[in-house]
Amino acid sequence: MRRHQLVILDMDGTFLDSRGVGKIEHEWAYEAFKRTLSTYGLELSIEEIDTYFLIPLHSTGEKGVRQFCDRFSLDCEEFWARRERDVIEAKIEAIKRGEIKLCKGSESIIKYLSHRYQLAVVSDSQQACVDFALEFFGLKPYFKLWYGRKSDLKSLSERKPSPYYINKVLTELGIERREAILVDDSPVGVLAAKRAGIDSILIGNDGRSERGREAEPTYMVRDITGLRGVL
Repeated sequence: MRRHQLVILDMDGTFLDSRGVGKIEHEWAYEAFKRTLSTYGLELSIEEIDTYFLIPLHSTGEKGVRQFCDRFSLDCEEFWARRERDVIEAKIEAIKRGEIKLCKGSESIIKYLSHRYQLAVVSDSQQACVDFALEFFGLKPYFKLWYGRKSDLKSLSERKPSPYYINKVLTELGIERREAILVDDSPVGVLAAKRAGIDSILIGNDGRSERGREAEPTYMVRDITGLRGVL
């Protein structure tokens, strides 16, 4: 494996286990969304939230959010701003309570990598959540840069598989594309790396074939501790 200069890490599912501790994964996020809905006198089940909001959000971004708002006659900008505030607050509180924690072995691997490479974070989580998580877990000293997404609707187009934030990191650190590699737990992240022209490491293999060969990673590892074997 040729020598890289920069390792870019995704956050959720890569070094931060944001699933929570309940039987329902990401229950803290569903509860936050239900609080948002309650301000509009709405009540939806988890299945309805998935169908009407999360699936359209992940597949079409801003368009999906606007379709949801049209369905329930909501002011889209106001609704989205409230949803963002609620989910950011809920995630930070879940971290404080210990419901969201680091993936096993993450801190030692990040420390190990920081002695060999420049490190950065590119996450689809909100910037406020990335800032808080790195601060709370004492990880900021290991990273040169860290980016989460902005909370305005238009910025949804900058989420992975867009290479927007990967390109931003490369430019700011003055790193050539051949010198960078992205570590992510999602095929969407792998696709973003490919669109940015950099190598990628996929953690785990669930859903690896979602986007076919287009999202084929350069390397695969079982979990973050497996990075010692390829980096």
